[in-house]
Amino acid sequence: MNPSLRQDILARLQRDYRAEERGPYLQKVQCPDCGKREAYIATEAPWMLKCGRENNCGSQIHVKELFPEFFASWSERFAPRADQAPHEKPTSTTPVADGYLRDGRGFELSRIQGWYTQESYWRQDVGGTATVRFPLPSGAYWERLLDNPERFGKQKANFVGRYKGQWWCPPVFTPTDLANEDEVWIVEGIFDAIALYHHGIAAASAMSCSNYPAEALKALADAAHQAGTCRPTLVWALDSNSAGQKATRKWVERARAEGWECQAAQIPGGGRFDWNDAHQRIELTEQHLARYRYHGDLLLAPSAMAKALIIFKRTERREFWFEYKRQVWWWKLDMDAFDRAVRAEGEDGGDQQSLNPAIRDAALEQAGSVKRICTCFPTALYYQANLVTDESWYYYRVEFPDGRAPVKNTFSGGQLASASEYKKRLLGVAPGAVWTGTSQQLDTLLQDQIGNIKTVETIDFIGYSKEHGAYVFGELAVAGGKLVRINAEDYFELGPRKHLKTLSQSVTLHLNPDRKAYHTGWTTQLLGAFGTKGVVALAFWLGSLLAEQLRAEMGSFPFLEIVGEAGAGKSTLIEFLWKLVGRRDYEGFDPSKATMPARSRNFAQVSNLPVVLIESDREQEGGAKQKQFDWDELKTAFNGRSIRARGVKNSGNDTYEPPFRGSIVISQNAPVQAGEAIQTRICHLHFTREGQTHQTKELAEALEKTELENVSQFALEVAQREAPLLELIKARAKPYANRLAEAPDIKVLRIAKCHGQLMALVDCLGPEGLGLFDAQTIDMAAGHVWQMARDRQQAINADHPLVQEFWEAFEYLEGLRDEPVLNHYGYGSNEVAINLKDFERACAEHKLRVPEIRELKRYLKASKSRKFLEANRTVRSRIRLNGASVKCWVFQQSS
Repeated sequence: MNPSLRQDILARLQRDYRAEERGPYLQKVQCPDCGKREAYIATEAPWMLKCGRENNCGSQIHVKELFPEFFASWSERFAPRADQAPHEKPTSTTPVADGYLRDGRGFELSRIQGWYTQESYWRQDVGGTATVRFPLPSGAYWERLLDNPERFGKQKANFVGRYKGQWWCPPVFTPTDLANEDEVWIVEGIFDAIALYHHGIAAASAMSCSNYPAEALKALADAAHQAGTCRPTLVWALDSNSAGQKATRKWVERARAEGWECQAAQIPGGGRFDWNDAHQRIELTEQHLARYRYHGDLLLAPSAMAKALIIFKRTERREFWFEYKRQVWWWKLDMDAFDRAVRAEGEDGGDQQSLNPAIRDAALEQAGSVKRICTCFPTALYYQANLVTDESWYYYRVEFPDGRAPVKNTFSGGQLASASEYKKRLLGVAPGAVWTGTSQQLDTLLQDQIGNIKTVETIDFIGYSKEHGAYVFGELAVAGGKLVRINAEDYFELGPRKHLKTLSQSVTLHLNPDRKAYHTGWTTQLLGAFGTKGVVALAFWLGSLLAEQLRAEMGSFPFLEIVGEAGAGKSTLIEFLWKLVGRRDYEGFDPSKATMPARSRNFAQVSNLPVVLIESDREQEGGAKQKQFDWDELKTAFNGRSIRARGVKNSGNDTYEPPFRGSIVISQNAPVQAGEAIQTRICHLHFTREGQTHQTKELAEALEKTELENVSQFALEVAQREAPLLELIKARAKPYANRLAEAPDIKVLRIAKCHGQLMALVDCLGPEGLGLFDAQTIDMAAGHVWQMARDRQQAINADHPLVQEFWEAFEYLEGLRDEPVLNHYGYGSNEVAINLKDFERACAEHKLRVPEIRELKRYLKASKSRKFLEANRTVRSRIRLNGASVKCWVFQQSS
């Protein structure tokens, strides 16, 4: 092993898995599977981590699974040093290729020297990489990309030239050498063939499961004929995924028709591991090879009975289930019938080991019965649970014999508990699937399938999971800056034994991972249609994708209010911003029309995504409807705490209080009417129709027509650049907040903090962040945020509209006569005393609209133009006869 690679691996094991170095081993390593500190690994060649709990765990994990980043860019580790002297000879003419084949593939370089060369590959849209190249017959070649091959998408290798009908075999073998072998293994990859060669097996690579090496086989047959030997047996050892298995059966049938004797070998696991993996995991011993041949025999079994006999001979079980042609079958051996069949041939059935194999096979076929018990093949993939609701399920894949696409769905514990419930559920999720087995047969099937089933962790929302450090967006996830696609079993593999999926079905995001399709021309359209206000709204949207991390660092994340005249373009802007995160044809939800549970679920079903509240203002007859939604409900969302608690459905006292993980956006025609606590949490954007022209209309329409597939990469870019963006925000937000707080016209520190965060988010759109806007545009947007902070302070200084309306009515009524009308202290006093019933009567007499007194009382105590002093003070009136005592609300007279 390369010394630097070895040191990196040992250091990470000690740091991440609490390993302790003891002699030739690192011990007390925390097992990634069971979590116990009982795993160990050799210090001299730390390739395989093994758990010492053989009975309870026994995991064996290659370090490539633990630390894939160490095996990503081989040029960085093995390229010649920058300080290497000109006269100093490199240790190898192919240092990168050598390092890859030795440390990345586990090969002994002395065995394969001269088989390959180190080359390079370049693609215009991605860049270059070192490669290791192997020549193929007919002048073609195959090369493996070495440096961060994920940059090239699904392309991990490069073929040049025609290889159809040919194979690659180790150059040490001539056709005559192969003809003299008893067996020739045919595998898919060149590295698979080299791995088997290391274990004394003559193997050839077909390069693809879809390539039948007809010309190579003809040359091998000719060589055998010239040497006067029998043809070697072909062992088809293609990958064990569905494509490889289908090709194995197809090519075996063709090869047998051409006169070849054929067998098969399969590594169980559905294609998770190949022959090179088995070589690195030290799993190519005689015992392992016998197991792989057994699975190959099962694959080629010509009938259900033949497959059952193969299984029986290996396991000696008298009853068992098995899969054949995507259906479930049941084998049962009648021992009395077996004894009768053996005795009929003149043998003693007592000692089965001494029986003639032909007689024994014939007797087994007569005495064994095979019965189909399910018309499909259901496979339990993993266990998933929702800890909050105490619900759990087994996630199943149901395959069909007619080649239809598999169906995947969940089965609850109750549905697996009896054959009748299992049959009902199977009929419900898989069209045409019928279970005809007994409960005992179902129990046996379940014991085998779910006895040691893996567990996949779940979240009940979509977006960012703080506990896992990963974004989950539908079929894509981002963890540690890397894009992860959902696997065939519908969950994300974020790392070694780190499996995650979301149970949420309410929010659907469609993100396009194709970077070539990403067009940033929308930034010009956004700026042209909405000006710097559009840039500020975009900055908040970017911050929403980092809300959880920012709250963890700064304690809070502001709300955004987008208000203004009807037709000002608010809906167009918000719907476009939703497209940036993959949500189509959506603006938000109206909290006034939603029930309390519905609002609670809307707030809890997303993380690091906005929750948009629309049209929650009611300008006409708003009293009753407005009571349904209280803005004060949102106070705790500012700090990421729960908005609403609910009881858990059980017999205990448990409650569920999900934290708020997203951001709040409020969009309506009128500004939010709420107390100072809510107002100081809001960054306010006001849109008008002023300045709208034909050109801005066209730009806005262009945003409306923008295809989601061309802009949704924005969310992935932010998620993948999470770390540098957070560093930029942390470095800028506090200085900006301090500058705002020092401004003489900004008094509330929370206003300064919220707008300081927003200014830092604006910087993330500029050259130092995502580079979507130039520095001049960013400066203008930052200036607009500064003005937003000033306007917010002025709004805080002003009275609530109900209070303003109250004082306007009071001043109007007081001005009708030369003597006091409502102020029971009369003129000349520093205080104002008002009886609210007198106020109601006077308004009614002069046909003035009376604010709802119950709501008015709530806000009068926060009066700023005339400071509130006391409610229901007994005052000797100067405007009533005889100076009667009156209960009044008392305020300090304005200066």
